[in-house]
Amino acid sequence: MWNYKKSVKLSIGVCYALAAVLIVLIFAGPWVFELYMTAYRGFAPDGEALKSLKTVFAACFYPSAVFAGVIIYSLLKLLNNIKNEKIFITENAVALRSVSWCCFVIAVITFVGGFFYMPFMFVALAGGFVGMLLRVLKNVMQNAVALREENDLTI
Repeated sequence: MWNYKKSVKLSIGVCYALAAVLIVLIFAGPWVFELYMTAYRGFAPDGEALKSLKTVFAACFYPSAVFAGVIIYSLLKLLNNIKNEKIFITENAVALRSVSWCCFVIAVITFVGGFFYMPFMFVALAGGFVGMLLRVLKNVMQNAVALREENDLTI
């Protein structure tokens, strides 16, 4: 039977899988990007347009990858706390705050890159939206922590 413990374990597994994909993309990202642009978008492999797009890709991807790593680390801390039944604690609100700020930073990086490669604008929009959702969730978590601490003091 499916329960929240199995769901948390699945989420932890997905985080580790995403961490592995991120590590692979750090090394193979420019090659994958070039392959996609030449095979599916019709760019010449030795053209100036592809060379400038690879520069934009690298300038956006590598700083964003650092923040993506922080997001994965924070989510793993949050999920491990939930797995250990530590749910309404300050550390979880801090983890959500960290993830939301990383989403905002990625949104800014990709917004700037969007002036040079339009699809990055959609990444920026998605990052900003997710960051805002996580800010709301973080505020709910902080209020839940405050209520739990207040209830712990009640006899």
